[in-house]
This record gives sequence, structure tokens and C-alpha cells, in this order.
Amino acid sequence: MFSITQRLSVFLMLSTGLAVGILRFSYTALLPSTREAFEWSSNFASVLGSANLLGYLIGAFWAMRLAQNVKMLHYLTGAGVIGSLSLLCCAFDGFIGTWYIFWRVLSGICGGLLMILAPTVVAQCADASKRLKINFVGFSGVGIGVLAATLFLPYLDRISITQAWLILFSFAVLFTVFIAKLIYPFHQQLDHNTQTQAPNTRPDGFYKTLILVYACSAFAYIPHSLFWIDYLTQSLGLSLFWINFNWILYGIGSAFGAFTAYLFAVKFGNLKALKLLYSFYVAAILFALMPSFPLLTFLSSLLTGLLNPAVVFLTSYTILQHYGLAYKKLWGMATMTFALVQLIGGLSFSTLQSFNVAYPQQFILAAAVLLSGTLYFMFYVRRYELDFKKEVTPQT
Repeated sequence: MFSITQRLSVFLMLSTGLAVGILRFSYTALLPSTREAFEWSSNFASVLGSANLLGYLIGAFWAMRLAQNVKMLHYLTGAGVIGSLSLLCCAFDGFIGTWYIFWRVLSGICGGLLMILAPTVVAQCADASKRLKINFVGFSGVGIGVLAATLFLPYLDRISITQAWLILFSFAVLFTVFIAKLIYPFHQQLDHNTQTQAPNTRPDGFYKTLILVYACSAFAYIPHSLFWIDYLTQSLGLSLFWINFNWILYGIGSAFGAFTAYLFAVKFGNLKALKLLYSFYVAAILFALMPSFPLLTFLSSLLTGLLNPAVVFLTSYTILQHYGLAYKKLWGMATMTFALVQLIGGLSFSTLQSFNVAYPQQFILAAAVLLSGTLYFMFYVRRYELDFKKEVTPQT
């Protein structure tokens, strides 16, 4: 029914959608309503956000240590099942705080496993000429997951928060079932095509620079990914309609992020595309500082949603394109670094909130960190541009 390329594309799309869109970003969308319904304090709500980031870091480290063989498929299915269960277990009020912390950590672990192992399966099973298209379709799943988490937001005033969490649980189960069905035919291929030893590639100067700016983006997107809905609610005092509208814009942007990066890569090449995307990312964060202009608030929602999966996809593909069989190790290191900086960023911004540092100052800090990383990336990669002219231009 599906070709290998189509099967891998949909498999990766569902995996990234579950890993980031549902197991990660759905919490941001439901945070204000859940906090009110379950009577959580702001500090506890922030702790749960950080717990998920800690789990993502653990999952990324675990995935990086796993062998590149058929067992990856079992871990992927298991991550989908346990990740779905974590949503179910957060749907009900009345449990002690450690219950919710435990399940949010598990949710993060499952997300980290999915985010590294799924692209690794694609790297091993897809033809080299098809990898760009598979990856841009696959990483669009981040936005599909975010959109899935926003479908019921306009009805939050009509349904209970428990029902909202159960809807997310249903989406996660559906994603997991399709993931398991799509990867089943690759068991035999991975079993017979196991890479016993990936090359012992040491991170070079370009890789370190690429990961530095990638880490800066992990820090910079924390205010939007964790606190954007709270900012729109508490600081701007927007109505439920406009809050939902902004979050839906974020989801729409996420859905088109990987495709936008693909178009940029085709037109400009990987390096120039990354420079442009990171520059736009800085501007998108700064747009949040101008709430008196609603259009800029809308643009901030749309563009920050778009640019995060855009740089994730293009970073992943650049590593795959230039480091080949070492992809799993180096992408694992990149994801683990991203997760670690996410955790540090989450704790940092939560601490700033506890000291009553206003959201505008947090956005300025986020933009400043990303701008510093972007400028360093632009300066440093000049030395490598001649080498990267040898790269194969992506084919449309």
C-alpha cells in the first residue's frame, strides 16, 4: 500500500509529532486550565515543566547509548505506549505532587527516545537520495502534534480539563498504533543490516559550532514553549478566543517549519539557510516585546512555532549529510545537548519568575542568547564554506 519512502516519512512524522508535539507541547497548551482546575501553584506548574525537560534529557542520553539494531524498534513502540500512559495518569486530580512529577519525567524520557531513535531508523533504512524528503516530511510531525494538541482548545470552556487530557491520550494511542504498524516491515531489514560499529567520528570544529547555536536556540525558545500561554493570559489579559488563536498560529507555524527549512536548503544550501532561519528566530522572539501591536504578537506565535522545527530538522539533516554513519551518535549528542540546555533554561526562567522578573525581560534574555550564538555561527562557518560547497545540493 505504501512505498518504503512513504512508510518511513509517515513513521517519522508520527514519531516526532508524538515526541514533541503531544508529549511535550500539549502541556504548555493546557497549563493555565490545568493549574486552575487542579489548584496547582505557579511554582509547582513550573516544576512539572522542568520535570519533562529532565526526562527528555534522560531519554536522549539513553537513546544515544543504545545499539543501532532491531531493538530500536521495540524501544520506539515501548516509548509510545508509556508516553501515552503518562498522559492518562495526568488527567485526574487528587494525587500527590510526586505522582505528576513521575509521569512528566517518564513522558520526557519517551519523547527523547522517539526523537533520536526514529530518525536513526530512517537513516539506516532509507536510500541516501530520499533522505532529505523523508526528513522534511517527518520533522513536520512536530507541528502536526502541536496542532493535534490545539484542536480542542476552543472548547476548553465547554469540556473539563480531565476530558482534554483524555483527548490527548487518545491521540497518543492512535499515533503509537500507527507507528508500530508502519515500522513492522523493517524488523527484518534492521536485523540483517545491523551496523556493528559506527565510525568513531570525533566532533570537529564545525560540529561544535553547529551544536553551540543549536543549544542557544534550545535556551531561547523556553519562554514561548513553556510560558507563552501564561504570558498571553496573565500579562496581556487576552480572552480565551485570542489565546487559542495565538496557540493555533503556533501550531500552524510548527506544521510548516520543516517544509520551510527544506525550501531554504534547496535555494540557499544548508549553511546559509541556517543563518537566515536563526536570524528570523531572534526577530520572532523580539516581536513578543510589542504587545500594543497585535499583528506582531501573532507573528511571534507563528514564527517561533515555525522556526523551532525548522532548525531542528535542518540541524539533523546537516549532521546526517556530512557525518554519515556517525549520525546516531552525533545526533544523539546534539539532542542531549539541546535537552540539557532546555532543562537549564527551564530552571533559569522559572527562577526568574520566582524573583518576579517580568516576561519582557525574559524575552530579551532569550533573544540575546540566540543572537550571540547566531553571530558566532555566522563568523565561524566562513572557514568551512569552501568545504561545504562540495555538498550535494538537495534535489526537488
